[in-house]
Amino acid sequence: MADGTTRKISASSARAHTRKPKSKSPLKSSGIFKKLLLVFFVGILAWAYQATKPPPPKICGSKDGPPVTSSRIQLKDGRYLAYNEFGVPKDNAKHKIVFVHGFDTCRHDVSAITAGLSPDIVESRGIYIVSFDRPGYGESDPNPSATLRSISSDIEELADQLALGSKFYIAGFSLGGEIVWTFLKYIPHRLAGAALVAPVVNYWWKGIPSNLTAEAYKQQLPQDQWALRVAHYVPWLNYWWNTQKLFPGLSLIVHSPKVLSRQDAELIPSIVSIRQDIMVRQQGEFESIHRDLAFAFGRWEFDPTEVRNPFPEGSGSVHLWQGDEDCLVPAILQREIVRRLPWINYHEAACIRQRSLPHRRSVARKTGLRLQLKDGRHLAYKEFGVQKDNAKHKIVLVHGFGACRHDMSIITAGLSPDIVESRGIYIVSFDRPGYGESDPNPSATLRSISSDIEELADQLDLGSKFYVAGISLGGEIVWTCLKYIPHRLAGAALVEPVVNYWWKGIPSNLTAEAYKQLLPQDQWGLRVAHYAPWLNYWWNTQKLFPGVSVIALSPKIFSRQDEELIPRLRSIRQEFVVTQQGEFESIHRDLAFAFGKWEFDPTEVRNPFPEGEGSVHLWQGDEDRIVPVILQREIVRRLPWIHYHELRGVGHLFPLADGIADSVIQALVS
Repeated sequence: MADGTTRKISASSARAHTRKPKSKSPLKSSGIFKKLLLVFFVGILAWAYQATKPPPPKICGSKDGPPVTSSRIQLKDGRYLAYNEFGVPKDNAKHKIVFVHGFDTCRHDVSAITAGLSPDIVESRGIYIVSFDRPGYGESDPNPSATLRSISSDIEELADQLALGSKFYIAGFSLGGEIVWTFLKYIPHRLAGAALVAPVVNYWWKGIPSNLTAEAYKQQLPQDQWALRVAHYVPWLNYWWNTQKLFPGLSLIVHSPKVLSRQDAELIPSIVSIRQDIMVRQQGEFESIHRDLAFAFGRWEFDPTEVRNPFPEGSGSVHLWQGDEDCLVPAILQREIVRRLPWINYHEAACIRQRSLPHRRSVARKTGLRLQLKDGRHLAYKEFGVQKDNAKHKIVLVHGFGACRHDMSIITAGLSPDIVESRGIYIVSFDRPGYGESDPNPSATLRSISSDIEELADQLDLGSKFYVAGISLGGEIVWTCLKYIPHRLAGAALVEPVVNYWWKGIPSNLTAEAYKQLLPQDQWGLRVAHYAPWLNYWWNTQKLFPGVSVIALSPKIFSRQDEELIPRLRSIRQEFVVTQQGEFESIHRDLAFAFGKWEFDPTEVRNPFPEGEGSVHLWQGDEDRIVPVILQREIVRRLPWIHYHELRGVGHLFPLADGIADSVIQALVS
């Protein structure tokens, strides 16, 4: 102080001045943490809800849905059922049968029965069969309110609208056989007889002793055990479980070869022409296979082992057929069911497995024409058109990725017979090494595939010159012919040919732009195929990350026109023979071939017809989501001797469109 006096400060005041400021209340910190935790929890719930919520169905005939191509009836509740008929005319039939297809199939799979049915029996016994798409499959509308009773009601209403009479027969295969039980339960008075062929058994039916169901359950793959638990206990999680990538889903959905026995594999080629996979799930996987799975293994409102004999007076009969080594439906469960229901006529075949879905690995059974190459390998081939000796134009057609010699029909199905006859067209298509029935070639190179084609032409006596045409990845292979055997060519057609993003002649800015147009999973898949081809098989079979979309047939790769053209593939696809020798030897080697390191650059290939004695044509759709059009434009800019045909408003399946096949072939041979 100015006057020199001192001021006394109390001890309490001193402590107050030196005391640390108060920290925030722990209650407030705790409150913030709880809010963050709540937000996080709500976020997790929102994510879980979205993950378990399936996409809306694509109803056939709706604005954005698949087209209606079959006969259909309208049920009382407004839904439609699509159906196919087989056999003698309905009005002349003595025996009218309703066939119920199995899991992940459709009405066309009645061919599993009709393909082996003797025409003499059909005529003499007056057999008429009608097969229908169950709700959500094929072209039949989904039924969100489906019950065990409703499916039998659908069948009864189908029979009434088709005027099958007061009584008719019913037969079901696999999961369709399981559905026959609902008919035996709810409308036995309408039956003239019933057949259950390898019918699926629900492991939770109470009438089967638990020790037997436990024994049979353990025979299933671990992934199937988990998938069936989900379908039974938490069916609302069914869609998520079989679409997530953390754990493997049901083996039948992903076409695992582990459920296929050797005899199943041997039987696959015999059903080459009957599968219609393209249309099975076209209205959405949830409405077809995932609802079906919950139906088959959910909680049943009755126990089939307690069903009463529908024919106590012997006016009809019920038959159950089973293979003793069926890997999908254990025979021990069927034996217990027929023990409890002795009125069923039981037929157990020794060493018979259930015919399984396609895309399984097997040892190829030789069913097609084959020739032997100089190195000992065999090539399977198929011919079309006029007699070879009378042909004016002989064409070797090269199939694309994940296809086979039968895919020649992509061209031939739309080819005018008048053009074939007047122009003298002969076409031969072959299974490329590792596909179908052609032996794999572990030492395959770019040069070797052109050598295979040349040797095929020589052994078939196609002459000193012939035409070559390739579709998609087969088009890419035509470049090897232009490079290595141009002297053998009379002309060439590259139809939407695959482009390797690492060809040096294409500017990097264009390849980068085109590459970014691909799905992220395809960008990664192609990187693996190019930089680490030895990892190719693992990458496209592991479940942590999605593989190449073309292998999984993702709908994201199809344009609007592609979706419209898909139904046209139904009668021409031969998927059973595509990968029967193993996916590694076919599609995985092919992927590495297409996008690996090439020993030459197609943008530097010389004109094989400098004197105009032949021509090369390249066809491309401007909305192709698999092969970007900007790359083709650059290639033909660098190679002006190529005749370029760019089609507007079309995608990758444009060869199936009306008039395209005629245009491609006429341009090639002109």
